Amino acid sequence: MQGLSMAAPVANSAELAWATALGESIATIAWLPSGDLLLSGTADGELCAYQTDAEWKYRIQAHQRGITRVSPDPTGKCVATSGEDGGLMLWQADTGEPQETLARDHDWAEHLAWSSDGKMLAGAAGSRLYLRDRQGHTSEWNGHPGSVAALAWAPKGRQLASATNKGVYLWNVGSWQPTQVLSFPGAAVSLAWSHNGRALAAGTQDGFLYIRLQLPGSSPRQLSMSGYPGKVTALSWHPKRLRIATCGGSDVVLWDLDAKKGNRHATPLRRHSHTITTLAYNQDGQLLASADRHGRLCIWDKDGMVAFEMELGHEITALAWQPGAQCLAVGSIDGMLRLFILGEKS
Repeated sequence: MQGLSMAAPVANSAELAWATALGESIATIAWLPSGDLLLSGTADGELCAYQTDAEWKYRIQAHQRGITRVSPDPTGKCVATSGEDGGLMLWQADTGEPQETLARDHDWAEHLAWSSDGKMLAGAAGSRLYLRDRQGHTSEWNGHPGSVAALAWAPKGRQLASATNKGVYLWNVGSWQPTQVLSFPGAAVSLAWSHNGRALAAGTQDGFLYIRLQLPGSSPRQLSMSGYPGKVTALSWHPKRLRIATCGGSDVVLWDLDAKKGNRHATPLRRHSHTITTLAYNQDGQLLASADRHGRLCIWDKDGMVAFEMELGHEITALAWQPGAQCLAVGSIDGMLRLFILGEKS
């Protein structure tokens, strides 16, 4: 695959709005849907909420050990967290007050996913799947052939996908009868739906990307893409197109899909020299952020050119674009939380 040339001049600029040290490695960050609060979970179990001016709203000891996921509900009223202590918890979003304990598992609780209407929450610990319904009842299912590696709700919120060893399962709301919709020899490590629900992608531990693509008037088709030198650990769909950004080494690889014929085309973006840890499209799909183990942060424009880059000195563990703004939050293994504001270069 031929990579894009990066010889073009930088088209945009970015400035560091603020930075704060949380003390422990930052495992996960997320914005409330309003964009008013930035939430982070740390390796020592703290849930921290910061306002856009860097003033902290609250810092609470949410878990006895490290937080693995922070996930605000789509209404912005509550925040779900999962932790190494096996806890699946709910908190009041604006105050950090505890609301509910969904589960206390003996395995790490590592995955959370809200339905698009915010009425259903799925969580996973080991091979067990927990589902909290709109009435607030939590049910449990234990039948996956291995630990759950990722969860993702379809855009309309009526189907939940769970990724595990050798496949991806699909659950219909109201039924605990999963259907295997993707099958592969390795173990899944990442999972994501496209914006329109036409495609479901899974990355695997052995360097493959699998996509279930629903073609018009025909049965779903399974696509298989190889060539990654390592685990395909991060996926980010373009919010308006059937394009997915992936990483499984030091390159960002964009895959464009033809929804009518099922064809696909790969474009590698080459700027990182070390393994990429995370990536994310912004809300309108005009910018894509990627980060690696040695602390390089890259922001790519819609043409695949580097709009901004910076060396932060430590592994970057989490990225989150602020809803409705050109601001990017960045968390790193040294406990630093930063906010960058992007703008046109003068």
